[in-house]
Amino acid sequence: MRIGIAGLSHETNTFAMEQNDSMDTVHVQRGEALLAQAHPRSFIGGFVEGAKRPDVELIPTVGIGFSHGGIIRADVYQRCRGMIVDALREAGPLDGAYFALHGAMVAEAPYTDAEGELVREARRALGDIPMVGTYDFHGIMSDWEVESLVPFPNNTNPHIDGYERGLEAAECLLQMLDGKVQPVTRRVFVPIIGPNIGQSTWSHIPAEEEQLLLYQLNQKREELEKTPKVINITILGGYGYGDSPDAGMSVVATTDGDADLARQMALELARDLWRRREELQTVRPIYPIDEGVKMAMAREAGPVLLVDLGDDPGSACPADSPAVLESLIRHEARDCALTIRDAEVVRAGMEAGVGATLNIAVGGKIDQRFYQPLQVTGVVKSIDDGRYTICGPTHGGWGREVNRAVFRESNVGPRVVLRIGNKIDVIFSQRRTGKDRDFFKSAGILLEEKRILVVKSNQAHRASFDPVVASTIELNTPGVSTVDYASLPYRYLQRPIWPIEPDMNWELAG
Repeated sequence: MRIGIAGLSHETNTFAMEQNDSMDTVHVQRGEALLAQAHPRSFIGGFVEGAKRPDVELIPTVGIGFSHGGIIRADVYQRCRGMIVDALREAGPLDGAYFALHGAMVAEAPYTDAEGELVREARRALGDIPMVGTYDFHGIMSDWEVESLVPFPNNTNPHIDGYERGLEAAECLLQMLDGKVQPVTRRVFVPIIGPNIGQSTWSHIPAEEEQLLLYQLNQKREELEKTPKVINITILGGYGYGDSPDAGMSVVATTDGDADLARQMALELARDLWRRREELQTVRPIYPIDEGVKMAMAREAGPVLLVDLGDDPGSACPADSPAVLESLIRHEARDCALTIRDAEVVRAGMEAGVGATLNIAVGGKIDQRFYQPLQVTGVVKSIDDGRYTICGPTHGGWGREVNRAVFRESNVGPRVVLRIGNKIDVIFSQRRTGKDRDFFKSAGILLEEKRILVVKSNQAHRASFDPVVASTIELNTPGVSTVDYASLPYRYLQRPIWPIEPDMNWELAG
């Protein structure tokens, strides 16, 4: 049996400045590179492991990613879709296909349902063969998409189960090819948009974990999955920054040939989710910047982690906001560490050398709609090439514990650490910032000696930082990953939607 493998991965923030407007922003992996470069604990790694069988031949075709987090232009999307579909067609005849997708990709209209359009074209090219796909927890799915391809999304947020979902997708596809199951998937859209920090499914602290809404609903989901003929059920967080008609939360259920049962399972969890939606906003309080900084300074136990929610690079923000740094300096905070993406500061620091004093404007070089550059004076503390090892635990599928077998290399480009004020160490990076403690440690930051750490993130930092900080404070910072969804200029979002319309009513038809 010949199984084609293809990938398309992008979490699109349609409000981001840095867009994918030419093929120069497209990264393509072809053939064996698609498998060789996949982490063994990723979706693809799990699928490859699960599909190992003497009569199975895996045919990797094309995997596509993008440089920027903003929207993909229509002509770029068309070419990328064509590359994938043509490669699958040329790899034929195929008995089945596996798609490694993110799920929250939005291209320029009319391709707001980007992955759905890819599945549609692949179906036309390949005919009626079994197809499965893996998806991120933040996937945005259309009804047509999930009824044409069997989806296996993350159950976790932060995401630590990619490998397991890959295994599950492989098992299902092999059973389809063997004629043992005939999967039917149904989706129930739930009109809730975020907040991401309220959509946590697990915590390092057991008492906290047990109080999480999605942890509790996932316990019920696991029980429902034991129902005869049920193959898979997932509660999806959706992605509030991908402006499309399907953006929002949803429940997706797959059964063996029973569409009514699939819809019944999805409806049951969807009703629970809607009834308890207010709990999504009480999981973690969000504070104004100055209030959060003063709270952190007043706490005896450290380090305290401040989370810059509005400038999250994982949500396609430029990660160049100096808003939290400005507050730390103004309040005379001490022993802090944070990170800002600013290639100009990196160049200036490298030219000046370690020990030099710089008076320079930092941050706000890419997107000045929400904040402006901040003038600072600091001493160049260190310079490095930005290559380091992520030891974990970390977001993305490697589990909750440190495991040497899944260490991976990262390269964020040259970095300069500038010491400002009362031992405020800012890691300025050329290309991107890190959400893991290894990013800080590899730049020479000793976490134990810091009173305050700042990370630009929403959820992804938690796997790494929760075990090593005394407490965490989420900040309502400016940027295109703002938690104030009503302030974003949506064009395609279904309305009404909660909590933008807090008093809306929604009834689920049985």
